This record gives sequence, C-alpha cells and structure tokens, in this order.
Amino acid sequence: MRIAIVGGGSVGCLIAARLAANAEISLVVRRAAAAKEIRRHGIRMTTPAGREVRVPVAASDDPLAFGPQDLVIVCVKAYALKGVLHVLPQLSGPETRIMPVINGIPWWYPAAQPAPLAGRVLASVDPDGLLSAAIDPERLIGAVTYVAVESQGDGVIRHVNDQRFVFGDPAGRETPELAGITDLFVRSGFAARASADIRSEIWTKLWGNLAFNPLSVLTGAPLTTICTNPGTRDVSARMMAEARAVAERLGVTFGMSIDERIATSAAIGDFKTSMLQDYEAGRRLELEAIVGAAIELAELFGVPVPTLRTILALTDLRANSRAA
Repeated sequence: MRIAIVGGGSVGCLIAARLAANAEISLVVRRAAAAKEIRRHGIRMTTPAGREVRVPVAASDDPLAFGPQDLVIVCVKAYALKGVLHVLPQLSGPETRIMPVINGIPWWYPAAQPAPLAGRVLASVDPDGLLSAAIDPERLIGAVTYVAVESQGDGVIRHVNDQRFVFGDPAGRETPELAGITDLFVRSGFAARASADIRSEIWTKLWGNLAFNPLSVLTGAPLTTICTNPGTRDVSARMMAEARAVAERLGVTFGMSIDERIATSAAIGDFKTSMLQDYEAGRRLELEAIVGAAIELAELFGVPVPTLRTILALTDLRANSRAA
C-alpha cells in the first residue's frame, strides 16, 4: 500500500515510523529544512519502554515528488486543514482515500446525517465551506486516536503512552479499504479497530479533550493532576455532562460513564495535553474544533452549555493575551 502522510508533527511521525515496515510511506512536510533533516536522519523515536529507534522514511516538502497514493493520512491541526488542500490533488488518484487524523469535531460530521445536520456546514470548523466543497465524503475514512506523543524537533518524537486507533466510514459502511487500513495498523503494532459508528467514537474522545485540553492551558497542569484535583475534576465532569447532553441529541451513545472517562485519562500519567504543548510553544490552539464545534451543535439543538462557554472564553482570552 502506498501511503502519504501530510504533516510532520508528532502524530504524523509516529504513524510514519510504525507503518514503514508494512507499507510504502512518504512524509509530506511544510518546511524543506525539516524534510532534509528527516531524509538524513530518519524518524528518531523514543518508545514508551524508553527504547530509541531510528526509521528511514522518504520525506519532502513537495508532494509532486511522490505521486498518487492509495491512502493520504492528513495529520495537521484542524485549523490548518485549509492550508493543505492544494496538496491533496497532487497525491490523489481515482481510488485514493483521504483519512484526516485530527482533534475535535471534523468538518465532515454532517455528511450522511439526517436533518437538521444534513447538508449543513459547521461554521466553527469550516467557516467558508472550503473543506466541504473540496473533499468528497465518499473518499473519506474517519479516524480517532488516543496516542500520547510529543515532538522534540524535526523528525524526533517521544511516544509516551497508548496505541489506540479507531477507524470508520462516515456512512457506517464496511468497506475493503476500511478493513485493509485497520489490518495495516494492527500489523504495525497499533491497537486498531473499525467501528460502524465513528461519530460516537469521535465524541468519546472529544468528551475528554474538550474538558482537559482547555483546563490544561488555564492551569498549566498535566492530565493526572487535572483528573485528580477535586476542583478541576469537578469542572471537567460538568463540561463533560454538558457535552453528553449535546451528543445524545445527535443520537450518540457513550460506552462509559463520566467517571470512567476521567479515569482513562488519569491513567495516561503526567502528560501535557497537545493543547498545552501548543500553548507553551506559542502556537495557535485548536479551540474551534474541540470546544467551539460542540457549542455550535448545542445551539442547533437548544442545549444549554454554560460551563463550556465559560471555559472557552477564558482559554481564548489566555491564548490571545499570550499572543499579544
């Protein structure tokens, strides 16, 4: 299988390094200097067991260097998706599948859904409708991942914890492409599975992210502290209860309780959320996809979400104050 991974951050490099033994992998990165560094040294990864490995991977800032692929995995921040739209046609043939591995509610969420979602463009994640217009939902594979991984430089990552990926067709179909991708990830050492209800899987992850990520920015605390400190744990639980009320209006079912979801995150350990890593590095935060989209859907169904609104306002102010 020919696979191009767009985005050379921590998750993109982890996927590239792990899949390289079982597929023809190409890594498309934004900066020529980063591509040169990866070509020279490969992806250097510290595993959860502390072992250091080096994996050779083809890398370039020019997608035309690789040609059409069987699968394009897009590993960029949700707000950066528009910036890579021009790359996708250069990597795509008639049968190419596109798999965005992103945080939050994806722009394609309304696809194949009943009213009032049918045909709707989510302004929080696709304000001008470019993503919806550019990418045929028939080509899409939905993906959710729980891996905890940190970037330590161009092509240098530390895989902290977890191996889980969940894949699904947005229309709920079982397809050969979905089965093949799932099998590839399993053979590459990930705990991967396919789901007939990828939207419920998205909400199960989002359930924690929309609470823990902004709270980590506001407090500077790692996951375990947020999950075990009585105050932040209570705020997290209230945010998750509001989010659950929204999701249930969308027909989503949760396979665990709020307490169980918090315990799952606490078990990851003293890991800085991706949003806290972005905040400390001076990067833009994924607030729109992770919190803003949940609030937009709440408004659509008339569900009150006062805690989500408060935490979004505080986190957005903190991020903007830092930028100033």
